[in-house]
Amino acid sequence: MTAFSVKNFVTFIYAAFLGEGTGNSQLTPKRILYLVSTCLFIVLLETVVWIGFALDEIFFKGYRSQRIRQPVFIVGNPRSGTTFLQRLLAKDRRNFACMDMWEILFAPAISLRKLVWLLSTWDRRLGGPLCNCLSRWERRWQKENAMHDIALRKPEEDQYLLTHIWSTLAIWQISGILEEAGAYTHFDQAVSEAEKKRIMAFYERCIKRHLYAHDAADKHYLSKNPSSSPRIQTLYQFFPDAKIIYLVRNPLDVIPSYISLLDATWRLLGDPTEEYGCRDYVLEMTQHWYRYPLSQLRTARRESYVIVKFDDLVHNARQTVEEIYARFGFELGPAFARVLRAETEKARRYNSGHKYSLQEVGLSREQIVSDYEDIFERFGFDTRETEEEHQKERSRQRALES
Repeated sequence: MTAFSVKNFVTFIYAAFLGEGTGNSQLTPKRILYLVSTCLFIVLLETVVWIGFALDEIFFKGYRSQRIRQPVFIVGNPRSGTTFLQRLLAKDRRNFACMDMWEILFAPAISLRKLVWLLSTWDRRLGGPLCNCLSRWERRWQKENAMHDIALRKPEEDQYLLTHIWSTLAIWQISGILEEAGAYTHFDQAVSEAEKKRIMAFYERCIKRHLYAHDAADKHYLSKNPSSSPRIQTLYQFFPDAKIIYLVRNPLDVIPSYISLLDATWRLLGDPTEEYGCRDYVLEMTQHWYRYPLSQLRTARRESYVIVKFDDLVHNARQTVEEIYARFGFELGPAFARVLRAETEKARRYNSGHKYSLQEVGLSREQIVSDYEDIFERFGFDTRETEEEHQKERSRQRALES
């Protein structure tokens, strides 16, 4: 269990209960209930997870020699279409293998997955009572949560694997403890080499376990992770044959959308001290996550990366995916080609239920255009100089952001 960072866990407890903090720092009864229940749940969950890891070393130690062949990492700022692209590519089961949320959060160990699969088999023989109950819960949850499509049996961000060693940006962002988020926000430059090795070694073992459990040695592991945007250098270092897809979207859409999402998360889990208290952090974070990947990819091998504009993905997903495959040398099979045509039409009709605006989160169009001037110029993004243009563009670009 040496990979687990006791130091980070103790820091979390101290900052959450005693530190000044940012965002969710008020110790109201709601906040205390969230923190106490979280800590108890984490202790219980990690006990089970690490028992599973130990059993893997006894019964499934063959995973250690599992090869990870040209893994594909989807990166970019949050709210840039990374979820849509991952779930679209995940439908190509001939080429890709990726983790569903239940595997990431509750069963990263092979032994635990075997147990879940066994329980699932029994459930189907009994008519699926557990599966049906889970489906009803997910429908209720999604009805109340228009911001992001969350489901245990769908692909999700594998950065949550790193909650099992308490070493991921999500912990500090979601909890509103932003003073501890800085190193992970600037991962390549701010995290020590020893820490990188500890984190990435664990991450690599989790990927090997996944490929081994699914007998997917001939497939490319598929990851989508906005939080991988500041660790492009590290990804290439630990996965030399990696393929990186960098998604980029107009800052006028990304910034208010993510501030709105993070603020809503803080309000769900606690009582923030100020409205949209994450605003300054998001502005600093997104500027780095726009520019840093571009600076790193500039010197990378051409066949190892592709830059995709959100607009292109939304308006013609089929052509965008075909271009990705061509760049990476992947074969587009007939079965996935048919899926791709259908998903392209569906994407054009989609409209998100997540509503947001710059004014609502305390920002102006002029400020964003000025702060991200180089990004607007490089990608030719619309600066929406009139309110009419702004409203028209918002209606058009709400597609696929969840």
